[in-house]
Amino acid sequence: MQVHPLKISLVIIAVMFSISLTFTIVGLVTFDLSVQEIKKLLGSRNEGFAFNMIQGLDKHIEKRLLDFKDLTKLELIQLALINSNEEFKKIEDVKSYLNIREQDIANTGIFPFIGTAVGEVLIHELEDTVEFYNEEYNYDVIQELFVTNAYGANVALAYGTSDYSQSDEEWWQVTKENGSYKGRVDFNEDYETYSIDFAYRIDDMDGNFIGIMRVMITLDDLLSEFVEESNLLTSSGRSVLLLDETGNSIYSDEIITLSSSPVPYFTKITRGGESGYFQLKGDFDDFSLISYAQSTGYKTFEGFEWIVVIEQDKSSILAEFVELRNSILIASIAGMIASVIGALLISGTVSSPLKQLTKTARSISKGNFDVKVRKSRIDEIQTISSSIEKMANDLEKLVETEKQLAEAHVKIKNERLSAIGELAASMAHDLKNPLATIKSSAIILQKNTKDVELYEVVDRMNRAIERMSHQINDVLNYVRITPLEFEQIKVTDLLYMAKNSLTIPDNVSISIPESDIQIKCDIEKLEIVFINIFLNAIQAIGTDVGKIECSIKQKDSTVIIDVKDSGPGIPDEIFSKIFDPLVSSKQKGTGLGLSTCKNVLEQHGGSISAHNDPTIFTVNLPISPK
Repeated sequence: MQVHPLKISLVIIAVMFSISLTFTIVGLVTFDLSVQEIKKLLGSRNEGFAFNMIQGLDKHIEKRLLDFKDLTKLELIQLALINSNEEFKKIEDVKSYLNIREQDIANTGIFPFIGTAVGEVLIHELEDTVEFYNEEYNYDVIQELFVTNAYGANVALAYGTSDYSQSDEEWWQVTKENGSYKGRVDFNEDYETYSIDFAYRIDDMDGNFIGIMRVMITLDDLLSEFVEESNLLTSSGRSVLLLDETGNSIYSDEIITLSSSPVPYFTKITRGGESGYFQLKGDFDDFSLISYAQSTGYKTFEGFEWIVVIEQDKSSILAEFVELRNSILIASIAGMIASVIGALLISGTVSSPLKQLTKTARSISKGNFDVKVRKSRIDEIQTISSSIEKMANDLEKLVETEKQLAEAHVKIKNERLSAIGELAASMAHDLKNPLATIKSSAIILQKNTKDVELYEVVDRMNRAIERMSHQINDVLNYVRITPLEFEQIKVTDLLYMAKNSLTIPDNVSISIPESDIQIKCDIEKLEIVFINIFLNAIQAIGTDVGKIECSIKQKDSTVIIDVKDSGPGIPDEIFSKIFDPLVSSKQKGTGLGLSTCKNVLEQHGGSISAHNDPTIFTVNLPISPK
């Protein structure tokens, strides 16, 4: 049956147009999904940057505050305040005296300090401290520094300006009551700079209140390291802001300044957690990601409730995706137009060539892209043949692109698993404090009871707490990856440290040979490695009488440490996977101990392996890190 040429043309038009349209839609959807994943990756990465920056800022401020708090313990300050307080005790009406002195200052501009020559020495000492900081960092660190006695009178004004009597000031009363005071960011017109004031209560050796020290630190100093970090990040469409607790910017556009109003998206930050990210409204080509992390303090410093914000505009990565998407659109439209024109030019009988083309298409559909279409005398069919060959090449490139996108997806998934690991570490860390409280309470209860049954119950509680603590430590050691801190140590000392950290049953003995071999390593991390190896050996021996023997030898620039135990050996079904995470032969184990050992040793450039009959764990470590 003869087919009308027009009908064939229409079918070809419809088919080619549909194919082009389908690949266009699939390509656009795929790229849009990839862009969304990349946005998530950028947001998460910037969130990590923000968290590290706020942690570094809190750490820097805490160090600076401790430096000045240590000044209050100087013997010279203690002696000057004691002398000043003794003089003030002789004054019948201190309040009237302070008022008179304030008036004298207003008239003469001279501070009437009460005390001996010690007070003058103290002033010079504090002045030297201020000059040291300013010269050390090549900018003003301190704007004001003075010390008051227990009556609020200014005993030593080392830097800046101050009233003589401070006892009626709120900061002075708060410091006396609470032990310390921290102010807020303020622009000081006298010095034309932003600063924050801090105060510390001073007690004598017996804990009696004798005075207060107040210091005003410039924001240039407190944010010095933060500004350097932010300058490094200000690239690839990123900008860094530092907000106070009200959302006003303290640092913006590489300038330290306090804005008069909060950033527009501050309410979104307050509704979120301590850190996170979100996207402001915008289309594919124009968007803004906001990543943030709030201050949580550092050690003794409670933090200022400040927030680090990283604004991410369209990055160069996404710009390339936009260009590629536009290229696909142009190529797809051109392909659709070409398919229509080519179909309209078809005439005559094309059934036989079409059958051959059908076979070729089937071959391509099975994944065979390396095909050669038989040449046809008909120009139109030859054009289609060439198009199919080109389509095969394009499909092969598209499959490769899909493969790369799949690999990117796996990488993103791994990033998420890493984030889950950080969350697990945080949860494990939060569990340790309640466990320590329970354990302390159990010990107190055990010491104060004579009830044998209750004593045994508490003893079981302690054993359960030990198991939970061990599992928590396993999780923390596995997910927590920190830089190595290298120190020199003898291998025997390292093994003894691990041994002494364990409670060794009476039925188990551990022998460590004498050796003068030393290595340079992170002592704390390697101690955890050998604690895990010893603990596994002890648990393998169980209640039987057994022994653990260590040997140490050196080969070239590597030290080899063997730990052999008399246990029953490692089960064959898990032997090949013992260093994989979550693999354990113990019912109550976490399966992370040996995996943690492997990670730590690989960080050091070393390795670990195991052997059966007898059970031996072999640790190879470089004597000096590369």
